[in-house]
Amino acid sequence: VAIDDIQQFIVELEKAGELKRVKSEVDTNLEIAEILRRVSYTKGPAILFENVKDYEMPVLGNTFGSIKRLEIGLETSDFSEIGKRIADMTKMEIPSGIFNKMRKLPELSKMSESFPKLEKSGPVTEIINDSPTFDKIPILKSWPKDAGKFITFGLVSTKHPETGTRNLGVYRIQIIDSTHALMHWQKHKRGAAHHDITKESNDKIDAAIIIGGEPATVFSAVAPVPEGLDKYLFAGITRKKGIKTVKCKTVDLEVPANAEIILEGYVDAADVRDEGTFGDHTGYY
Repeated sequence: VAIDDIQQFIVELEKAGELKRVKSEVDTNLEIAEILRRVSYTKGPAILFENVKDYEMPVLGNTFGSIKRLEIGLETSDFSEIGKRIADMTKMEIPSGIFNKMRKLPELSKMSESFPKLEKSGPVTEIINDSPTFDKIPILKSWPKDAGKFITFGLVSTKHPETGTRNLGVYRIQIIDSTHALMHWQKHKRGAAHHDITKESNDKIDAAIIIGGEPATVFSAVAPVPEGLDKYLFAGITRKKGIKTVKCKTVDLEVPANAEIILEGYVDAADVRDEGTFGDHTGYY
């Protein structure tokens, strides 16, 4: 059975001995990041911090920090099988002639199970906040010289303004105040490409930040997916089951129905500011 949400993933990790709960109070200012750094470097388990200072939400970290946890999340012990499924689907051709098409029906029917499914509602729509704020989310400051708190593993959803192809990417986001943040997407990233096209007619592009998506959706956001392939379809192929999506309330985007948090907004090309400093994965600020 495909893992449908992060809650189910936590249960499966715990059953496999791949997750530990921390009940002691921890701080989003450097402490959680340092604990996770040490746990990751010693090949430790995923950590669920249940008592985060000044916040009601827990924090889950080191979730994908081992091959075993990836295998649990994507429900496979052979990652090459995922690649083969994707290659088979992208290479498939619809044959000519009614009888040839009929012979292909079982294969086409099986393929359709991977297509994303638009729902009217889902768990992520159960609570709608009309006055959203970053202040209620336990966003981490990871390094002493960081300029502030950064969302470092949010999935950013955008849509190609001409083809409508949806993209998910992981781009760091510096929190400026309760309702503003800086989007750092490099020029060669697809989110930035979507933005560049939009700038020709409008300085703003719709964007949504997804926090706590199911493992296959997270995987699709960081995977080198072929140009033009919808990231939600890629996630569905990965898990052999379509991703359930819902329409955003204020922007023209679809997001995972089973995500924990969706932050809707836009990126304004006319509002450019200096970012950082930020402790990058390269080992430098």
